[in-house]
Amino acid sequence: MRSKRSLIFILLLSLWMAACAALPFFANTAPDAALEEDNQAAPTSHTATVVTDLSTRGASLAAVNTAQPEAPTSTPRPTATAAAPISSTLPISDFTRIGPKNFPDHINPLTGLPVPNPALLDRRVIAAKIPNYPHSVRPQSGISLADQIYEYYLEWGLTRFLAIFYGNDAARFGPIRSARLFDDNIVRMYNAIFVFNGADKRVLDYYEERELDPRYFVVERLCPPLCRDETIPSYNNLFGNTAQVHEYVAALGAPDDRRDLSGNFFSSLSGLNAPAGTDIYINYSYANYAFWRYHEGSGLYMRYQGNVDNIDGLSAAYELHMDALTGQPLSAANVIVLMVPHDFYLKSSDTEIFSIDLTGSGAAYVFRDNQAFEARWLRFAERKPLAILDTDGRPFPLKPGVTFFQVMSTTTEVSQLDEQTWEFNFARPPLPDEE
Repeated sequence: MRSKRSLIFILLLSLWMAACAALPFFANTAPDAALEEDNQAAPTSHTATVVTDLSTRGASLAAVNTAQPEAPTSTPRPTATAAAPISSTLPISDFTRIGPKNFPDHINPLTGLPVPNPALLDRRVIAAKIPNYPHSVRPQSGISLADQIYEYYLEWGLTRFLAIFYGNDAARFGPIRSARLFDDNIVRMYNAIFVFNGADKRVLDYYEERELDPRYFVVERLCPPLCRDETIPSYNNLFGNTAQVHEYVAALGAPDDRRDLSGNFFSSLSGLNAPAGTDIYINYSYANYAFWRYHEGSGLYMRYQGNVDNIDGLSAAYELHMDALTGQPLSAANVIVLMVPHDFYLKSSDTEIFSIDLTGSGAAYVFRDNQAFEARWLRFAERKPLAILDTDGRPFPLKPGVTFFQVMSTTTEVSQLDEQTWEFNFARPPLPDEE
């Protein structure tokens, strides 16, 4: 009997030690301490505004879509039953815990999942600029194969995606568009191969000042790796192939080697509870707006993209955001809203260039498993991906799978519209002469 009790005690102790194994990673790197060491600015606080009057949302709340996602149409606010019948990549055990460091060689540190071909992880990340406007660029190609995607405000009401490809190859991704200042943050964090289609000279000069290695810039020079699809009568017709991008970089003699991408903690929630987070409305402007809806069957969030210009604020219409390459909807295990300082780098009558300061740390909202958590983001090293922490500074348990980052300004209006619906309304920084 004593032997049996001893065995049970040892087993429980082992489980407890495993559960705590992730925590020491930031033990001496709390957000404030890390910022002090890097001489960064102090984090900016952000408080949600609870909205109880829903009448201001007009037609976008009133109408309901009953169409099936296999044939998306321009309709407002689909019901939860309209979600596509997809399944999670991997069942998640109640005891799943991996990271934030010492990832096994076959585990993708950006998703916490094993990859079918571990050799893919012995290469660098590809970071690709993909437009999300005009509406005709959708459906884009290859985006459902990205491990992570950042969406951020570009200029004049438009947004763009920066798709992170690592654990999968995409035979066709794009269309590919031009670079901006913000991309420097992501390229450095992931030590990435950067695929883009040109840039303003002031942006390229900024990259040179920042000493980004041009050997890892893949722009339109040769086909392959980047080729024009002449069947598309538009400038949005440049596409890439990830395997060919890697071959191109290798031919230049640049090391295409595995980099340390550790920093995030993947785990089941282990009893953590938070307010419901079923619908997440992301409104950058009249031109770029979307919402995410949690799909109970798959345990994933699916993205519904605004597909008309909502100029009067009452004409929003959505369709399931699809991938032209795979025929799959754009989905994510984690949707993370990052509150990041925005300012004008340059403003003139015909030019807007924004400075988006993804250094230091800031507030974040993490949506996973139909729950909404307040969190923090931390840039704990210049050449490491962001760490996501809970409000006490401990690694936040992300769900294994794809993460989609919505980069919003610190002045963005955050509203909890009802028990399960959240809304983020992007706010542009003040004009230089208004400060």
